[in-house]
Amino acid sequence: MPQVKTNGITLDYELRGQGEPLLMICGFRRSRVIWLDPFLAPLAQRFQLILFDNRGTGNSEKPEAGYSMEAFADDAAGLLADLKIERAHVFGVSMGGMIAQTLATHHPGRVRGLGLGCTHCGGNDIVKPEKDIWELLRLVPGEGLDAREVARRQEPAYFTDEFAAANRKFMDDLFDIVQAAPPPAHAVKGHLAAIEAFDGSQRLCDISAPTLVITGDSDRLIVPQNSHLLAERIPNARLVVLPQAAHFFWAEKPAQSAQALIEFYDGLS
Repeated sequence: MPQVKTNGITLDYELRGQGEPLLMICGFRRSRVIWLDPFLAPLAQRFQLILFDNRGTGNSEKPEAGYSMEAFADDAAGLLADLKIERAHVFGVSMGGMIAQTLATHHPGRVRGLGLGCTHCGGNDIVKPEKDIWELLRLVPGEGLDAREVARRQEPAYFTDEFAAANRKFMDDLFDIVQAAPPPAHAVKGHLAAIEAFDGSQRLCDISAPTLVITGDSDRLIVPQNSHLLAERIPNARLVVLPQAAHFFWAEKPAQSAQALIEFYDGLS
């Protein structure tokens, strides 16, 4: 896959599909493999998808330090510049949604339409998850605990119990995908520190790009109240809540998730 050197970091990326550019920003500790084809396929019929691995993940560089939302956002802006894309639609989920917010406030000219999935704005007003769910998020691979086992234990944080029970092969295949390219422990800790330090709450009113906020109604990790807060504070934002979907809503509801994005971005044309 092609790579670029931007913001002092080598980023691995790929382009898929044709049409207006859509930058996809994945979340905490995950590389772009987490998007999954049932979700990407309908999007690629309408957009040129820019899929990349955040610093610390996949085939991108994994520095010992330098993890912050500002650094992630600068990486994304640098990737667009290297590809000679002046403006793009942007969609980020979870930590990727925090990066997308930062991109929209620090590099507003780069963002045409902003999609924020299952994320929050940081600060004191966010609604935190249950303690046991938050502790699952902090698991890192170590002796006797590989990336696959970490993902397996984190299943309740990311999927509804009903989906996981009815789709065991899908879950097992997903764990295999995660195990194939695990981030190092220092990168996981760097991502987590960036999340804990993030506070974009005072800059939501500065987001000028048309914005769609999307979440699952059963998200136990970044609970839906946070999406309602984003939609209330970002000027003219729209909110979509998918029923019977958890944190990985795009995996549980790929067709509905893709259609919501297509309708939103197409409406900006």
